[in-house]
Amino acid sequence: MEPDGSGTWSDVIQRFNDLHPDARIRMVEGPPATNTREDMYSTAFLSQSGGYDVVFCDVVWVPKFAAAGWLLDLSDRLPAADRQDFLDEDLKAGSYRGRLYRVPAFTDAGVLYYRKDLVADSPATFDDLKKFSERFKDEKRWGFLWQGKQYEGLVTNFLEVLWGYGGDWIDAETKEVFLDRPEALLALQFVKSTIGTISPPGVTTYSEEESRNLFQDGRAVFLRNWLYVWALTAREDSPVKGRVGLVPMVHAPGKTNRATLGGWGFAISRFTSNPETAWKFVEFITRPDQLQYIHERLGRVPARKSLVPPEFEPILRAARPRPAIPEYAQASDILQRWLSAALSDRVSPEFALREAARETRLLVGP
Repeated sequence: MEPDGSGTWSDVIQRFNDLHPDARIRMVEGPPATNTREDMYSTAFLSQSGGYDVVFCDVVWVPKFAAAGWLLDLSDRLPAADRQDFLDEDLKAGSYRGRLYRVPAFTDAGVLYYRKDLVADSPATFDDLKKFSERFKDEKRWGFLWQGKQYEGLVTNFLEVLWGYGGDWIDAETKEVFLDRPEALLALQFVKSTIGTISPPGVTTYSEEESRNLFQDGRAVFLRNWLYVWALTAREDSPVKGRVGLVPMVHAPGKTNRATLGGWGFAISRFTSNPETAWKFVEFITRPDQLQYIHERLGRVPARKSLVPPEFEPILRAARPRPAIPEYAQASDILQRWLSAALSDRVSPEFALREAARETRLLVGP
């Protein structure tokens, strides 16, 4: 899992171990970067010794891990009552070819935070975002923060702009690729136009926490980030407590906004020698009481309908998953590389999208 700086995960795991002294769970802390932890799991699976019994699984890992035969099919283990309580999109995101491989724990979606003490009318379009950013930025405060580092977060940021212009990336069913369409160029041109104008030049090195810390310190008008930020901005020690609003990501006139669906859940390795113990733990940690405790401590939003805060419901209903293809990691790497090349002025946006489309078509086939 990610580093357990707050001790929350250790607390929950200790609860399980106290209840099951003959079936102890040991947490392995990995680096914050999700792609690095994905590589750690993949390396263990490729050795077929497993290494891990339980997989804390990002929403985009399921097609790759399931297609490779690395996860146990959990379809017949999840009770009907839980199926009804978990969010439909999160259950779908944990499935591959109609079978469930990951039990949802936390849902997520990209959202636009804004300083409601500065911006009276929340923005709806890209033009609104630029206009308000220009109006309220000053020598101590930028207009718009986002995640521009070359990693999966850059893909999620770009997709929300791309969908907001009416474009798309990959059709998971037909394998059609849309990156060399006019909508994709408009999206990339918009993202690039923010750098050094309404967004700091260093935004191309930011991930979630760098951008969140700046916004929470009062140094930006807008922030694109995930739902967990909401609870952190409302804490007593937050400099912006009571001054933050949230809306879906903006869109082009005549188009609709769509958030990138994120989220985490728990899967079980096919190579485990303790499948029943692993299932006991998955069942335990995805119960309402454990998910609510983690939500209160870390801000992660439970993937159960009964626990989703009302203010998040409209955003989650409109959230859209990334392409559910086994080659997702490679497709994301292609897009990350070419987006980063365009944003750092190494190539033009037109060239970057043309090459990204060409490489993606070679990867996923017709």
